[in-house]
Amino acid sequence: MSTREDAIRLIQSIYYDSIDAGDMARAATALHPDIDWSHAQVWAHHDFARAEPSGFKGRQAVRDFLAARVDQLREARITHGIEDMVFENDRGAFLGNVTGPDGTTKPFMVWFALTDGLVSRYDLRPL
Repeated sequence: MSTREDAIRLIQSIYYDSIDAGDMARAATALHPDIDWSHAQVWAHHDFARAEPSGFKGRQAVRDFLAARVDQLREARITHGIEDMVFENDRGAFLGNVTGPDGTTKPFMVWFALTDGLVSRYDLRPL
């Protein structure tokens, strides 16, 4: 059974911090090989608008999606942060923010699950 601290380490320290640094290979190490991943855009930039969510099944599919966006994310200079999390029995939810280079923030919520110590479900929606 994983702990809340394990979840924060996986999602913030490995997944988000690596995405913000442009290291999509490292970000993907937080994900279970069979992850069910769904993400609706929080911060509109480039050709990515707040619209229907993108969804992928499997770590490699998510890694490929993120890798294709690395240049746009670097140019957008946004960062992701967990604000408040609830966690029990390898499942949880948290409120987070995407912060832009000017300090503007946009909130989001994530529902997630862990399996074998990795993120196996990830559903992000803007608020």
